[in-house]
Amino acid sequence: MSHDTPVGPSNPLAPLRTRPWLAEARRKAIHLGFLILPLGLLYEWLPWPRGRMAWELFLGVLTVGAVLIDLLRLHQRRVRRFFSDFLGGMIREHEQFSLLGSTYLLLAGLLAVAVFPQPVAAAAIGFTVLGDAIAALVGKAWGRTRFFKRTIEGGLGGLAACLAWGAFLVMANFLTWPVALAGALVASLVEVLPIPLDDNLGITLTAGYVMKLLGGGA
Repeated sequence: MSHDTPVGPSNPLAPLRTRPWLAEARRKAIHLGFLILPLGLLYEWLPWPRGRMAWELFLGVLTVGAVLIDLLRLHQRRVRRFFSDFLGGMIREHEQFSLLGSTYLLLAGLLAVAVFPQPVAAAAIGFTVLGDAIAALVGKAWGRTRFFKRTIEGGLGGLAACLAWGAFLVMANFLTWPVALAGALVASLVEVLPIPLDDNLGITLTAGYVMKLLGGGA
């Protein structure tokens, strides 16, 4: 994900009406929909899945299904055309030849649940969903100062979103302040650095490991 730098009009809200920002907003609306996953892990409001094994099975099935669909999309012209017609410009250029970001996010969720305590897994996935989405939207609209392939403005927006998610986790008694703050800061740092790994995997796993090392979810 890159935070493109738009031309700055006098009206600060004008970038929110541009075609590139609206296209990014449609894409990130799907991304933000994944917030139901960490909330489900935290509260487990449905009869199933509950507990690590059930969540691993649930996410494993979803991940395998997403990978199979991606393989069909990559190798079957009709399926590829359907995705192109249905999703339009929401598929990034590099995703034309690789897995979709949503598939990587499901894989990240599966790995997080398998490796980390459930509150830490939920926290890490939430940092990925909110931090990545808000960073992209802020950077697309108001990004000016380049930092690698991102913008500082987008990175600060992502940090604010991660801090807000961390504060929610603390106030809901899922994590302590040191663990939540460390996770938010690490997630935000990984989001802006040019790490050769999909953001969904990199942010989730790195933030999760840091929080686990600090005793999160113990």
